[in-house]
Amino acid sequence: MKHTTIAAFAFIAFAAALAVMIGSRLSEQTMTLLIGAACGAGLTAPFAILAGMYVGTQRASRDRQSTQPQAPIVVMTPTPQQPATPLLPSWSNYSPAGPAAAIPVPRQYTILGEETVIDGASSVWP
Repeated sequence: MKHTTIAAFAFIAFAAALAVMIGSRLSEQTMTLLIGAACGAGLTAPFAILAGMYVGTQRASRDRQSTQPQAPIVVMTPTPQQPATPLLPSWSNYSPAGPAAAIPVPRQYTILGEETVIDGASSVWP
């Protein structure tokens, strides 16, 4: 027990001396940033521990509930009286929309960056 206490105090003294050495070389803005980050972490840690404890108790209660046997779910379906209708569509009811649907309308494309060159060609590319 004594050896661990001495080692803990030595570690704390070393960390404090190192912090003083590094802190004396940092600017005021950097020190403010580091102190703010340390305070934020110190405030967040207890809430994280409480949230972890809450989630742990919720999981434990859920595990206790899932160990109880549940009644099996029985689903009864009636037997079909008639043969099932085919799922494919009947082609006898199909009527084409006419000749306009068979011939597609030509599309117009606009090429960005296309310009007329001096020799009269309508494209930059040969």
